Amino acid sequence: MATIRLKRGTKGANMFRKFKVFVNDSCVGKIKRGESLDISVPEGTYSVYCKIDWEQSNTLTVNVPATGVDLLVNSKGATESAFRSLIPFDGKDKYLVLVQQ
Repeated sequence: MATIRLKRGTKGANMFRKFKVFVNDSCVGKIKRGESLDISVPEGTYSVYCKIDWEQSNTLTVNVPATGVDLLVNSKGATESAFRSLIPFDGKDKYLVLVQQ
């Protein structure tokens, strides 16, 4: 089995809330601020994204080799969080940002 290692940074708002983690559109767990989540999967290609409420991160398509893959998710800053609560569907960049390390 290979591993998708997802780390949630400490940047941004939602300090006390968890992000839901999805692999191939199935919720596989939740992650708190500053935590890591290891997801065991067979080697292959997967789509990965995170959600909180109605906000979703970008979707990453990752090829997971036997050695695994490392991902990082963060939310945007507190100022933008406050603005987006007033205008949540403004068409700007995603509130949650998921990147491969």
